[in-house]
Order: sequence, then C-alpha cells, then structure tokens
Amino acid sequence: MSIPPKTNTSSSKSLLASILWQSRSRWQLLGAAIGAGLGFFLLLAALQVYFDLQGFLGGTGSDQCVQINKRVNLINTLGTRSGFTKEEIAELEEQNFIESLGAFQSNDFKVGAGSNAFGFYTELFFESVPSEFIDLELPSFQWKDGDGEVPIILSRDYLALYNFGFAPSQGLPQFTPNTIKRVPIDLVIRGNGTRTNATGRIVGFSDRINSILVPEEFLVWANQKFGTGVEATPSRLILKVDNPLGKPFRDFLKERNYELSTGRLVGGEVIATIQLIIVILAFIGFLIAILSLLVVNLNYRLLIAEASADIRRLFELGYTRSELGSILNRSSIKWYGLSWLAAVVVLSLLHLFLARILTAQGMELEGILHPVVWIAALGLALGFFFFQGRNIKATLNALFT
Repeated sequence: MSIPPKTNTSSSKSLLASILWQSRSRWQLLGAAIGAGLGFFLLLAALQVYFDLQGFLGGTGSDQCVQINKRVNLINTLGTRSGFTKEEIAELEEQNFIESLGAFQSNDFKVGAGSNAFGFYTELFFESVPSEFIDLELPSFQWKDGDGEVPIILSRDYLALYNFGFAPSQGLPQFTPNTIKRVPIDLVIRGNGTRTNATGRIVGFSDRINSILVPEEFLVWANQKFGTGVEATPSRLILKVDNPLGKPFRDFLKERNYELSTGRLVGGEVIATIQLIIVILAFIGFLIAILSLLVVNLNYRLLIAEASADIRRLFELGYTRSELGSILNRSSIKWYGLSWLAAVVVLSLLHLFLARILTAQGMELEGILHPVVWIAALGLALGFFFFQGRNIKATLNALFT
C-alpha cells in the first residue's frame, strides 16, 4: 500500500492509526475488554463486601464477644431456671482463652411498652450488661433516680423484625433507625404490689447483643423496688475470647453443655464461610482480569506483527517508535479505561441500591464505596496501563532491532 509522507498536522496521527488498524478486527479486543471489566468488577466487589461485612461485625476484625447460656431441658420446662452459679462463673474466668466475662442481669418485674399515638401495647423484657461489653459509646446511656427518661439500646435485628414482621401484621408504621429514636415509649412497670409509669427512649442499636438493654443502675433500682427480692443467678453470660471459633473454646462449651450465640443472626461459622467465598470471588476476579490483560497483550503483539511491513515504512518516513507506541498505548488505554469505568460505575450504583435496601431494614450501610476500594481500583488501572505500555514498547523495540 502507498503511505504518504509524515506531516506535522494532527491528521497525521489519525492517518497513522488508520494504517495500523486497517483490515484488522477489533472484536477480540472488545471481548478482552469486557472480560477485564468483569474481572475488575468481581475483584472490587469482593473487596467492598469484605469491608461491609466488617462494618456489620463492628470493627476491622471479627467480633470477639460471644454470649453463652445453658441448654434448655425438660427440667427447665417444668419451671426451674438454668442459671450460672458462682462456681461456674469462676471456672469460666480461669480459662486462658477467655479474656473477660460479664453477666446479663434480667428484670425481676413485669414491664410493658406502648404508644397512644400509634395504638399498640406489648409486654417486654429488660436486660443489662457491663458497659465494657456494649458495642456503642453513648454518653446518654446513663440513668439515676429522678431522671425523666429511661435510655434503651435495642438490637438492630429486633428493629428489622418489627419493621418486616410485627408492623405489617398489626397495621403499624415502619421506622428507620433515626426516626424511632425520636418516638417516646410509654413504659408500664408492675411488681411487688405496685405499679408506675415511665418514659423510655431508644438511644442506639446494638450489632453485638440481641436484647433490649437498659442501664445497670436502672435495672438494679427497678428490681429492688418492684422485684421479688430473690437474687437470681444470671441465665446468660457475655464473654470476650481470643478466638470464638477456636477448638479449645468450643470443646470446653461442649463438655459443659453450654450453648453459644455470637449475638447476631449470622453465626461465626456462616461468617467464616462468607469470608472464604469473598476470597474465592476476589481470586476469580483477579484471575479473569489477568487473563484479559494477557489476551489484549497478545492481540497487540499480533497487530504489530501483522503490520510490521507498514510500520517499517512508517519508520523510514520519519515516524519514531514513541509516536507509534503512543498510538497503540492510547488505544489500549481507551479499551481498558472503558472497562474500568464500567466496572466502577456498575459497582457504585449496585452498592448504593443495596445500601438503601439494608438501611430501610435497620442495617446501616454507607452508600459510597470504601476508600480502599477506590484506591485499589485506581492502582489496578494504573498497573494494567503500565504493564501494557511496557509490552507495546518491548514489541516495537524487537521489531526495529
């Protein structure tokens, strides 16, 4: 073919690009770019799910606090409570895998909650635990005799059960976490031949403890005033352990016939399985992205090999290797840039949609991607562009030597 001499106009770059791509299919590049986009998406999605899961667990690592109770048997069904004795608690405290221990205190009186505005009433239970085990830092979670309101921490799972179980069946409104904090709750406390009314208010939601928590000071005061006066052994304990999934801890619980609860509806084994799936998903995404990069690299090598005669003529007419490499690099950046952009946009929209659904169910989830995900996305894109640029340069150098 006849190749015109080099000019200094911008049209020379367009002409050069058309010569390189003339009679050469780009469908393989399109397929590779789609594969790269899928790989980017899976890898970044796995990373985002990992950080979301850690957010639900309340930290950057797995939640080391678990709750235990004794197994319920026929004797308990007949009216005998299965509490932990002082000796059993002391034995637990002596175990090397248990870092600290706290006991649940329960109400020794009857308590109900209602709202005249929404027309409902229900019986409740109250519990308290030492403040060091509560996964919230709330200055307002305190009480003393004479206070006008009783602060309450509600399990986030309980809010979800109310919104999607109790409320629809009773024709009651659903609440977001922020809305329900503004609604005062009418408490009716009965026991020991007396009755009193109080006002409660939800001040936070626990991801760790499935219960309705009130300050220890309030529960001690109410048990003394409205309770039977009989000291009850705690039926549940909360433990901070070095490894909730460790064999020594699990064997100890099995030997003592204790039951384990992580405090969430999703148990530790399920969380471990989800984390394994995330790792597998990230590996598959990374593998797809690498294979796509290799396919694109192979296509550009074939392109340069098939156009070697034309490229040599262009070189003889005054075109430099950097100019030829620049055109191929821009093409590569265009294909990979579009796949990277598509992966990030789809993941951002999907995560925002999921965050709105979970927030409506009472599970707080940030609508934006985690900063580490953005850093990883940018790092992957730059790394792929650098790798592809090096390969194009090496191929052109091999052609001219």
